[in-house]
Amino acid sequence: MATIIAIHGFTGSAEDFEPLRQHLRPEDELRAIDLPGHGKLSTQRRPSDFSMAAHLAAIDLASGNSRQITLLGYSLGGRLALHWAVAHPERVAHLILIGASPGLATPEQRDERQLADASLAGFIRTQRIEAFFKYWHNQTFFEKLLELPPERLAPILARRGRNEPEALALSLENVGTGTLPSLWHRLKELRMPIDIVTGEHDSKFTRLAQEMGAHLPKARLSIIAEADHAVHLEQPADLAMLLR
Repeated sequence: MATIIAIHGFTGSAEDFEPLRQHLRPEDELRAIDLPGHGKLSTQRRPSDFSMAAHLAAIDLASGNSRQITLLGYSLGGRLALHWAVAHPERVAHLILIGASPGLATPEQRDERQLADASLAGFIRTQRIEAFFKYWHNQTFFEKLLELPPERLAPILARRGRNEPEALALSLENVGTGTLPSLWHRLKELRMPIDIVTGEHDSKFTRLAQEMGAHLPKARLSIIAEADHAVHLEQPADLAMLLR
């Protein structure tokens, strides 16, 4: 039996892991969480609710009294999973990172990304949510997601459309890629089994995954066929095989 804590990405919610749940063994327990400003927490507005500490506390709460967990994170959720694993390595039996990175290695890169994230936060606040998602889904690594059959894609887009602009902006400003500290220098500390997962069409994060693997003592790279960035939504059955 595995206790699996699943952490969604930016604009997502705990419901994103329902397709994965359908492919798990009956004895596995999946606890998917909503990050600050997302899903059932979309009405949060206090800056303190969006701190790094608040995000890590959400993982603390989900893990409960479980002595060891399988920790699974996608994109933003993967970055947060890495930070939690560094802080609690003895609690993580298996770490699964989907389309994730340890952050940006240099101050210059982080400064540049912070400016970009601040600009995007301003765009979200001043434009309608539909305009933001028209831009957001235009990124090449969402192509396979948008090719899903209507009955699978429609609920995903509907959930994303219910996001509140201010909450998304606060998320970007507080736990965006440019804001979170780099963990490249700490990857060698993570000695639990780690699966780094990317879609075969997600060239950017596959390249990052290969670089990460060189720093992780017990890492395995899994490249999922017919998938892009959102492997858990696009090919949940293949992801479930890693959890078995």
